[in-house]
Amino acid sequence: MRCPANTANTILDWVYGAACPPRTLAIEDADPTDSPSSVRFRGSRLHLRDDQRRAINMGLAGLPLLAIRAAYGSGKTVIGAFFAALLAERQSFGIVTATTNVACAQFTESILRLDDYSHLAVLRFVADSALADGVPTTPVDLHTVLKTLTDLYGDRMEERERERCQHYIERRRLLETLLFHPDACLHLSDEDREEYRIAERENSDATEEAVKVMMRVRFPSIICMTTASLLNSTAEGGLFDELLTGCTVLIVDEASQVPEPAFVAIAARFPCARQIYIGDPHQLEPHVRCSRSSRAAQLGARGAMDVILRSRIPTAALTTTFRAHPSLNALPNYLFYNGTLTSGTRASERCLMTRTLRLPNPDLPLVFVNVPGRSQVSLSGSHRNEDEAECCREIVRQLVALTVPPRSIAIVTFYKAQQQLLFDYATQHGIALHTVDSVQGREMDIVIVLTSRTDVSLTSGDFLDDPRRMNVALTRCRHGQFILGYARTLRTLCTWGRLIQWVENARTIVSTASLPDLFD
Repeated sequence: MRCPANTANTILDWVYGAACPPRTLAIEDADPTDSPSSVRFRGSRLHLRDDQRRAINMGLAGLPLLAIRAAYGSGKTVIGAFFAALLAERQSFGIVTATTNVACAQFTESILRLDDYSHLAVLRFVADSALADGVPTTPVDLHTVLKTLTDLYGDRMEERERERCQHYIERRRLLETLLFHPDACLHLSDEDREEYRIAERENSDATEEAVKVMMRVRFPSIICMTTASLLNSTAEGGLFDELLTGCTVLIVDEASQVPEPAFVAIAARFPCARQIYIGDPHQLEPHVRCSRSSRAAQLGARGAMDVILRSRIPTAALTTTFRAHPSLNALPNYLFYNGTLTSGTRASERCLMTRTLRLPNPDLPLVFVNVPGRSQVSLSGSHRNEDEAECCREIVRQLVALTVPPRSIAIVTFYKAQQQLLFDYATQHGIALHTVDSVQGREMDIVIVLTSRTDVSLTSGDFLDDPRRMNVALTRCRHGQFILGYARTLRTLCTWGRLIQWVENARTIVSTASLPDLFD
């Protein structure tokens, strides 16, 4: 496809070259009154804040590259979905991508819940390997759409196209039995086994033929898929090879998680598409799960959001956060966001903890529990702390005794060994259990954060004291949270030291001995 001007070259020049936008734009340049003031979502009308309207307005301005800095709980997925729908209405063919299937499913569902845009043809692609692992599904997943193609669009098809779709359906049904019900395949006859082998061998070609038919009779207005799937499926020989070249806008969600090489590869693969990156630069980077000794970590590998924000490209900011009790925003505002956040939620809407417990500070549903115990190093080099784990169990027991539903409670650990220590207990009692590095993008009612280590120092505390990791840990809750740790040790670290000072000033630090008083 030929472009009037190669958009990708402009993007890369802005980020890496000497070229700058004709005029560096900021959020103040966008008049919020120029964009829609509300959107109907799941039957309710959501009235947009000025920061949300400015971001949408800038996105509709046709800029080659835009970064939207979206704080936790700022409604970025709904705003991104609304923005994608608005562009689709303007005849833009859009691709939405994120690094995880969970994020892609959430974005897809958000588009589908926009009441005024139910007519849009939305498509989500998810690899079979991910489906077999149990990732979330949506009503517009590729194979769900393809299996209903003949029923819904058969009158638009030629006879040969209907035959191709029917052949695909037959092969796909057999393959899905193999994928999703492997136990049913243990006692097959030789004839049935051979039929499955044929279906598996022919599935790829049958899917490609069905996709070509779909692109003619139900061309997607918006297609969602992970960044890895996007680059793989549009490569030579991929499922969408040459089929998505008409993309005019590409939206990248959770952009802080997208590696820098993927940013460059996307620009090269879609030279005519302008790009919009939505993410929080104060949250975890792409290589967070890599060993600190890995080549990526050693060479200082960066995320796309970090790279983009270092250049003078147009930016917008979503700074109104709707997730948590308003007083809970004060701590991350102080530690990470330089006071830029404002609350869009009333305290009366997040009162589960304030109305249930006798809090040391009645206006602040946050409790730091000073647990003096002793941590141990596991064989894997991770850290565990039995005293802290028992304190966590006691908090859960007391909350449940006060009729807080187990589904409203979550445990978040900094260390894998501590997660393993609590795994059986959490499973038996229906409590969500996550490590910090796996919980980004999730939210829960009441969160118990476990720091575990009692022997940390400035030279050994990089992992625990990483501001981005701390930010994720401290911003998952809606109604309130407990932070468990040894204050004497944490005080020696840079960011944790500031947190300890803050909770002391807020009069919300308690000892394990006085913990039961909260539940009387």
